[in-house]
Amino acid sequence: MKIYAKSYYVKVWHVIKKGNYPLPAVAQLPANPEDIDEYTDEQMAVVHVNAEARNLLYNAISGEEYEKISSCDTTKEMWNKLEVTYEGTNKVKETHINKLVHDYELFQMKEGESIEEMFARFNKIISD
Repeated sequence: MKIYAKSYYVKVWHVIKKGNYPLPAVAQLPANPEDIDEYTDEQMAVVHVNAEARNLLYNAISGEEYEKISSCDTTKEMWNKLEVTYEGTNKVKETHINKLVHDYELFQMKEGESIEEMFARFNKIISD
């Protein structure tokens, strides 16, 4: 995803990882912050990058994943939720690695198991 987002536009990846760019301050604030007609070109560029990042994530995921992130307010919040869902927290990752190391250390051929089955099991441990 990182390469895809950067190839799309480098600032989009920044928004996904670090959060939305804040709107640049101007001498006179618009009476209604939602009225984009009163935004400067610089402010519109920031709004555009933030929207592109959100759009990129929405287009890169399935409908089921959309349900998980549709309530998020920012692109960073969306990314964090997807990251925890698919990669887990650091504690989950560490536990998974410890289990794989344990399986590797105790690996042996099971009774009645063929060489091919044993090799497939071994490859699964190694690839995980």
